[in-house]
Amino acid sequence: MTIPPEAPGAGPAPTTPGIDAAAPVATAQDDAPESMSRWLWFVYPLALIGIGSVWGAVISVLLGRQVAEIVTDPREAAGALGLVLSIASLVPLVAQPVMGRLSDITRTRFLGRRNLWILCSGIASGLVLIGLGMSQNLFAAGLIWALAMIPLSALQASLTAVLPERVPLARRGTMSGIVGTINVVGAVFGVALGGLAPTPFVGYFMLAVLLVVTSTLFAVSTKDVPPPARRAELTREQQRALNRLPGLRSSRDFWLTFLQRFLMIFGYFIISGFNLYLLRDYIGVGDGSTDAAAQMVVAVSGVASVFTLIFAMVGGVLSDRFGRVRIFVALSSLTFVPACVVFIFAPTLTGYFIAQGILGAAFGMYTAVDQVLITRVLPNNQNSARDLGLMNVANSGPQVIAPAVAGGVIAATGDYAILFMITAVVVVLGAITIRFIRSVP
Repeated sequence: MTIPPEAPGAGPAPTTPGIDAAAPVATAQDDAPESMSRWLWFVYPLALIGIGSVWGAVISVLLGRQVAEIVTDPREAAGALGLVLSIASLVPLVAQPVMGRLSDITRTRFLGRRNLWILCSGIASGLVLIGLGMSQNLFAAGLIWALAMIPLSALQASLTAVLPERVPLARRGTMSGIVGTINVVGAVFGVALGGLAPTPFVGYFMLAVLLVVTSTLFAVSTKDVPPPARRAELTREQQRALNRLPGLRSSRDFWLTFLQRFLMIFGYFIISGFNLYLLRDYIGVGDGSTDAAAQMVVAVSGVASVFTLIFAMVGGVLSDRFGRVRIFVALSSLTFVPACVVFIFAPTLTGYFIAQGILGAAFGMYTAVDQVLITRVLPNNQNSARDLGLMNVANSGPQVIAPAVAGGVIAATGDYAILFMITAVVVVLGAITIRFIRSVP
């Protein structure tokens, strides 16, 4: 398909500090493909189901079950889970951009640079997950989960680069909607797998098999795109400037997008990272046990996923239809607020289901259009995986801070309602940030 010259978001190409504006430096949008393989519509979402299942199962259920078996006091368990999640999430802050950069500079005829990293990191991640399932104490679980972040970061960075490199601009909203939907499907599937598995080890083992199968299938069945040609007309100094990290002034919209995503994910993980304990201690489902809460997490996630799936697709299609992105990001951010209101003023199981439905709708639309926004603010096509890795720090960074904040609040006060107040404040700040992004409609 040919992309019309007036395609939304194409805009003027940003320049890089230290490089003459007349130099032929391609941006990520300049090299957007004009067509894509039909097979990619199936196998790319399938690969994302694999890694999405890991995040959903481990963060929402399996680690919580492991920690609860080791630390029996409910308040101490919440603090311990927050500590484990926070320490492990420090690793992607470095691993995401580093692994993305290694993927950028890889040159190989075997499979291609992205596909090779997807294959190897998928297998490595599966092996580490099995090791995590075999851990018997808090220190071992925390250490192995932190180590798992390295291959998982490599897999995430390489898969994320597929969207701007292999999907045309005119189809990115639709594909992003599918990606957002599939991310939720993967997370919900992971939650179901983790909650219904007879033991944490069985859950980790099934996750490992799923991840290896989906990443291997993608790597061996898709055609990678060749890396951008090195431009001989650029001087060495210009090439070095091109490879520098995006500047705060020269890549202003990139960092504003980073900030809004950081705030949104922070607000989301304040809640989602503690769903197990929210249901057990704040709502008090069943007999108040961890097992009863784990089973209810599956039901709640299923309801939320229905709304997420619908609004992820709606958001992506509408973004393509109207050629606008920022308005949908802002609206989805603000929709978190009524969910928080319900969480606070209706602390019942029914209220929890309603709030999760609203939260699911908001997060579904957000994940769809946010991916489109990110692909349109990338500074250049030479370092797309590295820059996407930097952007993914806005995912992993909040996962460092949010569990620590939430665990500290719960351990100090025992009041889960404070978490919803924090979420409401930060998502409003995220919506305000969108207003200052200029290069994307």
